[in-house]
Amino acid sequence: MSFHQELRVAESIARQAGLHVLRERARHMEVSIKAPNDLVTNVDRSSEQLITAAIREHFPGDAILGEEYGVTPGEDASQNTGSRRWLIDPIDGTANFAMGIPLYCVSIALQVDGQTVVGVIYEPNRDELFSARRGMPALLNGEPIDVSSCDRVANAVLVTGFPSGRGEVFERAIEQFVHLTRSSRGVRRLGSAAIDLAYVACGRIDAFWEYGLSPWDTGAGYLLVECAGGKITDIEGAPYHVDGPSILASNGALHHELQNALRV
Repeated sequence: MSFHQELRVAESIARQAGLHVLRERARHMEVSIKAPNDLVTNVDRSSEQLITAAIREHFPGDAILGEEYGVTPGEDASQNTGSRRWLIDPIDGTANFAMGIPLYCVSIALQVDGQTVVGVIYEPNRDELFSARRGMPALLNGEPIDVSSCDRVANAVLVTGFPSGRGEVFERAIEQFVHLTRSSRGVRRLGSAAIDLAYVACGRIDAFWEYGLSPWDTGAGYLLVECAGGKITDIEGAPYHVDGPSILASNGALHHELQNALRV
């Protein structure tokens, strides 16, 4: 299957959700604490409801996994596809969104038999739509994109995030951040893993790493990086899976060196 229809539907839904998010933030926003160091807003929930309803309209047999409402099985048993699952993040970068920092996005991906085949990330503040389907070039607003050509960590601009917990993994992430801040051109923290991955895909950032992410955080972005010519593994170098403990995404050229540098 080419999944052309699924990509077009996902692009349309992502734009609708992005406009909804912008409109509702200006109109009325309520912020609450979902967990320690984890915010949620009423707009996260309404955006996920919008996305879920739109997917249901087009693909009623597909399962949906969203950040706010968890797993929703296919509604129409006669059209149940079993192996198809949508991963949706209605606002990736909720803390930025809540504070008025314009770095957040809508992320939508489709998995078939555990493999991501469609990925879309929409940044409404910049009106930038990143999209990919497996086997085809990654796109930004319809134009092909490529990863950067940087081949040394010393010349690289990197991006990372930190796990919400404050245990051993958090301390390791801090050590890696300090080490790579000293040994690279700089390490950014944007506050949205989906945007981090999109920026690796289009060459704005050379590589990204993080621990403790969820499938909806990386489902679309990791496909973008692969389709743009980059490389994805976990931080230890094992094949990446959206349910895995960590992610390392790069342009490919500096992947091995960066993986070694993360062993601090």
